[in-house]
Amino acid sequence: MSESNNDTEEREREKFYEDRIGSSGFKITKPRDIIIKVLSRSSKLMTADDIYLEVKKEDPAVGVATVYRTVELLTRLKIVCRRILGSGRSYYMLSRECARETFIYMICDNCKKIITNNKCLNSAVKVRLRENAEESILKNCNLKIDNYQILFTGLCDECRKSMKKQKKSSR
Repeated sequence: MSESNNDTEEREREKFYEDRIGSSGFKITKPRDIIIKVLSRSSKLMTADDIYLEVKKEDPAVGVATVYRTVELLTRLKIVCRRILGSGRSYYMLSRECARETFIYMICDNCKKIITNNKCLNSAVKVRLRENAEESILKNCNLKIDNYQILFTGLCDECRKSMKKQKKSSR
């Protein structure tokens, strides 16, 4: 993609979020703008602490409490979505990204790395819902399904290889 296309996409994305914030009666502030940019550049889930570390690089004056409050506000405005994984920690990403995919996660028990939407995991897991599953679940279970996620735990490739080497060397 050319540089001008990237610039156009970024301007359109910024305008979308500015309109969303403005129409909710809130102002576009520098910290809100930076947080949205940080999340839009990331291809992975981020904790509020991860977001804070990235924001701090752009504007050292932004405090951790501002980041937490802003992430909560953006979550309430449905600009950012929150995912709570097996660890109980909250992870965030832009809501447009959340709506695009069903998330399949793998959390490494050793290093706590989160592997998100790995192609191999996606192709190995075949989840099929009937076309009218949402209506059926709502009718029969009184539940409305907006999205779903699948969580695996185990060892990532690096930890698995490292442990394999440790076992060989201890023999």
